[in-house]
Amino acid sequence: PPMAQALQNLDSLPPFSARRAMGGCTSAQVIASQRELQALRELQAAQRAAQDEMAKVKTQHTETTVKLQEQHQTEVKELNARISKMIEATSEENRKIQEAHMDEMRQMQERHTKEMRRIQEDHHSHMSQELLRHVEDVRKMQVEYRSQLKGVGADMRYLSNTGMTNWCGVSNMAMAKQATVGNGILEKSMVA
Repeated sequence: PPMAQALQNLDSLPPFSARRAMGGCTSAQVIASQRELQALRELQAAQRAAQDEMAKVKTQHTETTVKLQEQHQTEVKELNARISKMIEATSEENRKIQEAHMDEMRQMQERHTKEMRRIQEDHHSHMSQELLRHVEDVRKMQVEYRSQLKGVGADMRYLSNTGMTNWCGVSNMAMAKQATVGNGILEKSMVA
């Protein structure tokens, strides 16, 4: 930088009072040079002061920035901790809701199973009773049928023994078989 070289050159010159003591003449040009030299020295001092002030401001700014970063990091950690707690609380709440739902589903399944068992048992009991009633009805009908067949068989024998010759029904000789039912089994016997 040319300004720094000019200042170094000025510092190497002897002060104005020393040059006067050497017996030199002071001319307008020398006075102007001396004033410029004095202004440059003042400028150099001002620049040093500004640099010192700038260094202080930078130091203060750096310290402030470090403090702000530390505060920011602390706040971020606190926010992360709060978010973690919220997530944990939410997941715990969801887990409890799921457990309650599973318990309710299990209870409903148990109730449904018990109800189905009861319905099956009732149905089985009802069907057993219904089957017994049907079996009893069939037995009654078989007994009634047998008694009617026995009655019809007796009537047919009576009619065949009376000797009606002009009767147009089945004759005594034409009747080869008579069907009777005994003990629920159809029995066939030959009639002479």
